[in-house]
Amino acid sequence: MNELKQICIVGCGLIGGSFALALRRAGFTGKITACGGARSPKIAVERGVVDAVEEGFDRGEMLEADLIYLAAPIGGIIDFLRTRSSQIKKGALVTDAGSTKVEICRAARESLPGGIYFIGGHPMAGSEQAGVEYARADLFDRASYALMVEQGADKALLNRLKSIIETTGARVLLTEPESHDAAVSLISHLPQLVASALASLLGSEHDGDVAEHELAQRLAANGWRDMTRLAGSSWGVWRDVCLTNQPNIACALGGLIAELQSLKDAVDTKDFSRVRELFTAANLSVSEQRKIHYSRFEKV
Repeated sequence: MNELKQICIVGCGLIGGSFALALRRAGFTGKITACGGARSPKIAVERGVVDAVEEGFDRGEMLEADLIYLAAPIGGIIDFLRTRSSQIKKGALVTDAGSTKVEICRAARESLPGGIYFIGGHPMAGSEQAGVEYARADLFDRASYALMVEQGADKALLNRLKSIIETTGARVLLTEPESHDAAVSLISHLPQLVASALASLLGSEHDGDVAEHELAQRLAANGWRDMTRLAGSSWGVWRDVCLTNQPNIACALGGLIAELQSLKDAVDTKDFSRVRELFTAANLSVSEQRKIHYSRFEKV
């Protein structure tokens, strides 16, 4: 990171703030600024997450940052790329933390002038809590962090960003935007929608016996809370996810609906051998996933 003197974080919430804190923990001594929104950058300064509020964009100035980290919602990232590209100095490296990549990478290709380099990214870290108030230096520790490899990518720049990301404690995975969006629709976007749907079942507006719903709410324990934890997430963030990854999300939902229909048919006909097969397949899948998860903790 010695070649970096100044970093600007656009959208200094949980992810952007944690990125700044992780870099500081790793020894970055340059200047870190933040912009995007009236409240978050000021809070980030007050809490010592960044050094200063970045005012250059609003003044129409050329930004001096060597690295620009876009951690706003997806729509904000795309808007930034389309409207602020002329204020990024030549030679700067731009990356993002958006949870879909195809549309963001397309906006970068279409909007950024020559001499400014973009590499899309997505840290597989976070929580249902939002805001720089929840930022922490260890958020990325041992988390997967996807970096996009596009046609004609500069390998030296990719390796440079990979090294920077690894200083935050993350494990970098290289992939393509299309493959990334298809994968996260299954392991990130689908779970969010399922959690929201499950939580809505106990909502006051859902059809059904009110007394039964009230009893279910009172009986709900750790299993229900674990399954619906993500339901507290903001629609303001997930709206952009759904808009920019609609085909993949629809496909993932279709697969789940087919699986649930098969399960319902088995229960309706008391075919519990089919239910047993589902549990067996699920147990195997969870076991394999745990092996992959814990392999991240092995020394390399």
